[in-house]
Parts: sequence; structure tokens; C-alpha cells
Amino acid sequence: MSGQYFDNNPSLKHEVKSYQYEFNGNNYRFLTDSGIFSRNYLDFGSETLIKSFTYENGRFKALDLGCGYGPIGILMSKRFPKMDLTMTDVNERAVSYALKNAKENGVQASIYTSDGFDKIETSFDVIWLNPPIRAGKEVIYRLYSDAFSHLNHLGEFWIVIQKKQGAESSINQLNKLFGNCEVMNKNKGYFVIKSKKL
Repeated sequence: MSGQYFDNNPSLKHEVKSYQYEFNGNNYRFLTDSGIFSRNYLDFGSETLIKSFTYENGRFKALDLGCGYGPIGILMSKRFPKMDLTMTDVNERAVSYALKNAKENGVQASIYTSDGFDKIETSFDVIWLNPPIRAGKEVIYRLYSDAFSHLNHLGEFWIVIQKKQGAESSINQLNKLFGNCEVMNKNKGYFVIKSKKL
């Protein structure tokens, strides 16, 4: 069994790889392994989210939820060096590589394993999520609801999701939860969506 990237399967055979990514004129190196989402390159959805995100306050507390091997949090940290970053994932192997990649790329962050918000006890100004579509709508909507509960007043929840994978239904769900939802960017079928906790 190959295992899903949102599962824990430590018995998967290791197949360590690395790739380089150029961002804002600098090169970054990411180590990846089997059983981790998008291990050969930075997936287009995450890249679109990273490039679309804006934030007015220089200092903020952010969570990269379902961080995988860490590209969203690490590259966001390079864009916003004053932020206080936390990165979590249910996949222990992914978290081990997020730790390695943060060190490799000179990023300070609190990085640990958590199944959704199970081990997360604090709240944030910003939460990013590239939802684990294959986990199913029930799991994803629970992450949305728990994200709402873990945001500070005026905190922002940013996701990236393809139209064909349920962008419209996610917009409806986030409107129900937050009372607002804004499409910040559309690119090749990917929607970058923001909701604010008012």
C-alpha cells in the first residue's frame, strides 16, 4: 500500500529527493521523501497561494496547517520575516522534512505533528491551508471550522483550492462559518480564498 500523504505510514520505503526553487531572486532547496505531498516540485496551488497572500501588519502570528515538507511556511517567512511561524502536519515523515527544510533555508518556526488542530493550543492572526482534497469533504470542513476557532479577532484564513475540486462549495461553507469570503486570485482553475474572523 502506497499510503496517502495525509496518513502516517512510517513503514513506507524512503526515497529522498531534493529540488531547487527560485523565489524573489533567491534560491531555496527542499528535501522531500516518499509519502509526502508534491515531493518532486512545489505544487502550483501552493505556489499560487504564496504569491497571492498579502498582509498589512508587519508582525503577525501564522500557522501553516498541513505544512507537508514546509514550502508554504518557509517561503512566507522569507516574504514576512517579522512573523511568528508555526507549522503542523498529521504526517510525521512530512514534519521531519519540514524541520530539515526550515533549518536548510534559515527559517525559525515551531514545527510539530498534529492531526488537524488536536495538538494546537494557541490562536493565530493568519492560517494557511492547501486542503487535503483526498481526505474528503467532512475532514476538510472540520479543518475550516477548527481554523475559525483558532483565529484571533480579525484573523484571516487563506486557502487554495481548484474549481473542479470544490472551490464553489468551499466558498459557500466559509461564508456560513465566517459570514464573509473573498476570492483573492484565480489562476488556471485554482482559487485563492480568504475569510476574516469578525
